[in-house]
Amino acid sequence: MNITRGLVRLWVVTGGLWVIIVGLLVYDDVAKPYATGTGYYFRKDISPARQQAELEKSRASTAWSNYAINTPDGFVYSMTGSSGEDAANRVLAAIGTINFVKEPIVVERYSDAYRTLEEGITRGGVSEQIDVGVPDTVLFVGKSEPEAVKTQQAKEVYELASKVRNLVITKKRTEALKGAAWLALVPPAILFALGFLVLWIVRGFRAR
Repeated sequence: MNITRGLVRLWVVTGGLWVIIVGLLVYDDVAKPYATGTGYYFRKDISPARQQAELEKSRASTAWSNYAINTPDGFVYSMTGSSGEDAANRVLAAIGTINFVKEPIVVERYSDAYRTLEEGITRGGVSEQIDVGVPDTVLFVGKSEPEAVKTQQAKEVYELASKVRNLVITKKRTEALKGAAWLALVPPAILFALGFLVLWIVRGFRAR
């Protein structure tokens, strides 16, 4: 019997089957990487009101604080005030315009921030979701905003979300391929090295 040749062939067949199994296990991670759903919204530009609050804070004799203010539409703003009510009133007074900040806020689905945005839809219908054309991506926008504003925001979110999603998927696909390569090649290599060592030891016991 040619033990060496037989073991090499066994290793080739076993290694090939192992590579196929690994490929089946990681196929979905490579072909269809999972990307967490996201929501986007544009906050109003309330910087003038915030600057005014900071000015009044510097002149006040009592302690003022920064508050996270949730508006009825589910959007969150940071505002300085003498109390939570004072900060909320400043925010509500400042968002009466249609001037938005340039960059949108991004929140992940299933997070508290995302649930807060969804509550804005059920809370009197003050906001709505817009499908921007990117999988698992929606835009939250105030229902009372002009259609031109909604269209412009949807366009901007589509462009940004497409880039972000492509980057995330590419990164996850690359990581999955690297992990699959290690899993597919390292065990057969270790098995081959062990088999070679065993044969080398056995040959040491053979008579010349």
